[in-house]
Amino acid sequence: MTHVVAPLRENAGEVAASSLPRSCVYAILSLSLSFPEERFHSDIRRGFWMESLAAASGRLPYPLPLPTPREFRAPEEFDTFQSEYIRLFQVGGRAGPPCPLHAGHYGNDRLRTLETLVRYYNFFGVQAEEGLMPDHITVELEFMQFLAESESEAQAPADIRSLLRAQVDFLRDHLHNWWPRLQQKLMQQQPLPFYRSLTESTSRFLRADLTYLTTRAQDS
Repeated sequence: MTHVVAPLRENAGEVAASSLPRSCVYAILSLSLSFPEERFHSDIRRGFWMESLAAASGRLPYPLPLPTPREFRAPEEFDTFQSEYIRLFQVGGRAGPPCPLHAGHYGNDRLRTLETLVRYYNFFGVQAEEGLMPDHITVELEFMQFLAESESEAQAPADIRSLLRAQVDFLRDHLHNWWPRLQQKLMQQQPLPFYRSLTESTSRFLRADLTYLTTRAQDS
């Protein structure tokens, strides 16, 4: 039996124009959800971080409303900022931190989640950075960054189609599946403005990106 696959309606240049900004936003969000360093805190306080996010978001192939700079404000003291990250995401009682950044904590079988993620990463020849678990939010976001960047570099329609569907599957089955539950937990903790707005913006971006990619996949 011969299978006839319809060609994509977009050329490689159009793909790159839409995929690179998406890759950039994923990179910014991954960095922002990493353990904060003083340089990162300084970039927020001086407005550099917000400028970078706004610039990347403005080039997305869909609108992504962002909170105001005031809603993304960070406390003046770095120790206060870092302590808030630790309080929310790293330290807790027997049950762990109130808002763990590991996907496996939001399902019934973390081992299975880890195994599934590792299979994804291995298929594309990537692995989590040493010291990070495969289900950490920064690893999952970096994987989406990698897929979007790879799509921007692909030339063959079959390769573009494969990367497009991989992104849809990963977003739907992983990131979009558990991140909204983390956001709910975080809002119960009365977080400082930056992490509240960052979490909300991440959720908004993941929803918008999944909708965009699903539509493209249906048209391909």
